[in-house]
Amino acid sequence: MNTSKYLVAGAFALLAAFGAGCSSDSQVAGNSAETGSPELAGILVLDNGKPAARTKVQCVPGDYNIVAASEAEQVLPSAFETETDENGNYEFDSIPSGNFNLEAFHQESGQMLLVQNLSAEEDEPLAVNDTLRNSGTVKLLVPGAFRENQGGEAIVIGTTIRRRVSVQNGKIVVDSLPADTFEIVVYMDGMDPFEFKDVSVKPEETTVWGDSVTYTLKAPLALPDEIDSLGTVVSDFPLAIRLTKNEIAFDSAEVVNGRWEAVRISQDGNRSKKLPIAQTYYDAQTKEAVFWVRVDSLNVSDSLELHFDNTMNPAYAKDVFPTNRSYSLVWHFDSGLAPVDDGAEKGYFEGLPTGAVAADGVVGRGVELDEGDVIVVENSSAVDSSRKVNLNYDGSEYFCFSVWVKLDNLDKEQIIFQKEKEYDLRYVPEKGFVVDLWVPDTSSDSIKYAWVSGTSDIKAGEWVYVAFSRHTTSQTNFYVNDSKIETEPEQIAWSGVREKVDFKVGSFTGTIDELMLGGCFRDDAWTRLTYLNQRPENYWPALSAR
Repeated sequence: MNTSKYLVAGAFALLAAFGAGCSSDSQVAGNSAETGSPELAGILVLDNGKPAARTKVQCVPGDYNIVAASEAEQVLPSAFETETDENGNYEFDSIPSGNFNLEAFHQESGQMLLVQNLSAEEDEPLAVNDTLRNSGTVKLLVPGAFRENQGGEAIVIGTTIRRRVSVQNGKIVVDSLPADTFEIVVYMDGMDPFEFKDVSVKPEETTVWGDSVTYTLKAPLALPDEIDSLGTVVSDFPLAIRLTKNEIAFDSAEVVNGRWEAVRISQDGNRSKKLPIAQTYYDAQTKEAVFWVRVDSLNVSDSLELHFDNTMNPAYAKDVFPTNRSYSLVWHFDSGLAPVDDGAEKGYFEGLPTGAVAADGVVGRGVELDEGDVIVVENSSAVDSSRKVNLNYDGSEYFCFSVWVKLDNLDKEQIIFQKEKEYDLRYVPEKGFVVDLWVPDTSSDSIKYAWVSGTSDIKAGEWVYVAFSRHTTSQTNFYVNDSKIETEPEQIAWSGVREKVDFKVGSFTGTIDELMLGGCFRDDAWTRLTYLNQRPENYWPALSAR
């Protein structure tokens, strides 16, 4: 008489006693096999209570390492593998003595089972009945020794589980793991194995394994003491937030390996929805990071709260400078110079630099140019109907820009940027900064307007903020640093004939940063807040630990 058949019958009785959907990691001793070697049998069901028919079942030695076995060209004996029948029954006729794990995989549903630390002894048959479940995912936080996109593989000791992995945002994601607690060993290219012990996985859930790091920081939005009230509420305002070693630890890549979230908190404690946030700059040596947050509604009695969690994927909203708010071009210069990346939502306008080099900016990085260096936006000369925004100006629409400039010398005329016969920003020694707008007319009355700032607050080798807005009703705002320029523009007749050319930055000697160009009107409050937020020293707002 074959005792394995009695074990199967006993397993059915156990399952009936506990109910079809019940799980039991039982190890039930039975009669010894006629051969004198241990035997194993049982019933497996899916998590819906149905039999786990045609499920692959394996017995794997408890110390089995699939990588080492592959290198030694060793495979599990065929006697260690079987398959369930249509009722979920399985049986092994001959299992060597020792400790082993039971693996099961139902291909149709993807459900899995891992039962660990089973002990097979001579003349001690086992009945193991259990329920297969959906797999889970583990995100392993990796130390700084791992480089981004580095490849490798992860295994679970004592199983045949082997997964190709890579480092992404400071994490290794190991997918399709059985629900249990086990040891994961990671083999990365060119490195010694790295162990993660006692990793617990739940069905259909993601487990983040490693040291959890969180920060909660507060940025009071009250204006600096020397600044008077702005007087109005500003909406959809892009706010640069600087992180330094005073707020976070820069001894690892934590700030780029997790998720930052931001909310606005009003004076009465109400919290806004999560705000769009994007990281543009991170420098481990200078210990500085820069985030941009679009604040939905801002006044100076509010505060901003930033929260960081390294267990979450970096998922930054990219609409801090949305094109539907009339941002046509936004250059932070933080992402390198080949090409210069556009930070506006659609990223329509990238700049191709000639001769420009990276330099320290007012917020993150800037760009240093010599007299012959330029950054050109190709394909910006004419309107493209596939784009929501463009870099053209015909005199009948809103127009605005803001930029930071540091000129090495003030003894000659220099062009900061220009779109010939449409608009430009120049520096003229006896006039200061000059904004030119060419307004064509169907008659002979085409006029070039020239707004002159004067030379006050402009010094060689120092950063200067220049901002300009024009309304269709001919209202203008012109600022140099925190000072509004009230002079009327000079008017010069011109032919009204244009030859469309690409927008370009250059033909000056110095440094430029945070260039923003758009088709809207920015009022006094908006313009001054931008200055306070971006100025390189005593910037507003300053973060503190919450």
